[in-house]
Amino acid sequence: MSTQSAAKAVGWQHYQTLGQHYDKERPGYPVSAVHEIAARAFSLPLSFRRIVDVGCGTGIFTRMLAGALDGSFEICGLEPSSTMIKRAIDATDPDRPIHFLKSTAERLPLSDRTIGGITAAGAAQLFDRTLFYAEAQRVLIENGLLAILQNKRLHDSGFFRSFELFLERFVPGYRTGTYADARGGHSVADFADELASDSRFSNIMTQGWDWPRTFSIDSFEEFASSTIQLKMALTAHGNAIVMKELRSLVYDHCDPVGAINVSYRTELTTAVRNVSN
Repeated sequence: MSTQSAAKAVGWQHYQTLGQHYDKERPGYPVSAVHEIAARAFSLPLSFRRIVDVGCGTGIFTRMLAGALDGSFEICGLEPSSTMIKRAIDATDPDRPIHFLKSTAERLPLSDRTIGGITAAGAAQLFDRTLFYAEAQRVLIENGLLAILQNKRLHDSGFFRSFELFLERFVPGYRTGTYADARGGHSVADFADELASDSRFSNIMTQGWDWPRTFSIDSFEEFASSTIQLKMALTAHGNAIVMKELRSLVYDHCDPVGAINVSYRTELTTAVRNVSN
């Protein structure tokens, strides 16, 4: 489990300057994964139908979940980046039962035992999870749901394998299978193992969905520009060198019509707050 201090939690700060690319080409989440979380949420008591989406970014997953819950839950998106949360508010229909607050994952602005479910989609790798899990246990009701979604590039072969090697070459400290973390570096994030070793949670389950995606040359560059890793590479080596290598990589792998076919796996890790804690 992570032992970083919240005071050192700088990983999310990269998103202050990534908002312009983030919404356009970030991968979403399979509808079946969103519906799995919604089905679990519908078993919560009627008086605690409140979901908090922590590290919500621009609200991509928050809006998907709200749609699956069909207006029957109050949903709050929490995000520390002022740039990202502004985009989330601007992109969300004000008539939907969603509101957004500026907050870190390590200090949730919520009262004890008031929340039915907590989600984190593509964000928990950046949390100080020692503090986040403690906060989740504090605010969740008994048997409340914790759901963590993470998109993973399937990189055994093909374009994503070459892209991983590109990242290992240009991103300081990056290795395939690691994620940007709360310290501003990279580390492994195994949510299931962490939660299984935490007596405050039980019923740990991991599910996965594989799905294809096709990028164009331009859309992949937009996607890459939305990642912390490319920002780190540009800082370390300069725009000219990194972008030249990235464009060469993309052109080497696209098909005759300029399409790049890749596969993702979305993993959902769920747990419930123990009654005894």
